[in-house]
Amino acid sequence: MSMHFSFSRFFIAVSAVLVAGSFGIAVAHEGSKHADDVVVAQPALSAEEQRVVKALENYAAAVQSGDLDEVDKHVITGDAFTSLEGDAYLDRGWPNYRKHLAEKLSSMSDYTYTFSNIRPVVHNDFAYATLDYALTFTIKSDQFKTGEGRFTMKGKATMVLVKSDNEWKIQHRHITRENT
Repeated sequence: MSMHFSFSRFFIAVSAVLVAGSFGIAVAHEGSKHADDVVVAQPALSAEEQRVVKALENYAAAVQSGDLDEVDKHVITGDAFTSLEGDAYLDRGWPNYRKHLAEKLSSMSDYTYTFSNIRPVVHNDFAYATLDYALTFTIKSDQFKTGEGRFTMKGKATMVLVKSDNEWKIQHRHITRENT
C-alpha cells in the first residue's frame, strides 16, 4: 500500500513539473523573437537530401514563373495534397490549391518567390524540410495613391515530400508569415 502511495505521489509530482515547465516555456516564449543573426552550421547533405533541396528550389522557381503546368510537376496533384497557410487557410487536394494559387498569381505582377535555409530530413520515400521563404510582389489597385503597391512577405515553412516515380514531390505545405 505504501508503494502505491509513493508511486502516486511521484507520478503527480512529475506531472506537475512537466505541466508547469511547459507552461513556463510557453509563457517565456510568448512574444519573443529568435536571434535571426545566429547561424547554425548545417551538416553536409546526403545525395538524397540534396535531391529534396533541388525539388523544393524547382518548385519555388515554377511558382515564380507563374506557369501552373510547371508547378504541377513538383507536387502530388491528387486529393492527398494539402496546404495550410498560417493557422486559418486550409486547402485540401491539389485542384483546390491550384485554383487558390492561380487567383493569387493573377493578382500579382513583378514577383519573386524564393526559398532559403532549406533543412531536409529524409526517411526512405518520405522527407520533410523546414525553410525560410520570401515573396515580393506588386499589386495594381485604385486603392493605392500611385495605382499600385509593392509588398514583401517573409516567413517559415515546412514542406512534406514523398517519392513518386523516383522524384520528390510536395504532398503538404505549411507556411507561416512573419509579423511585420
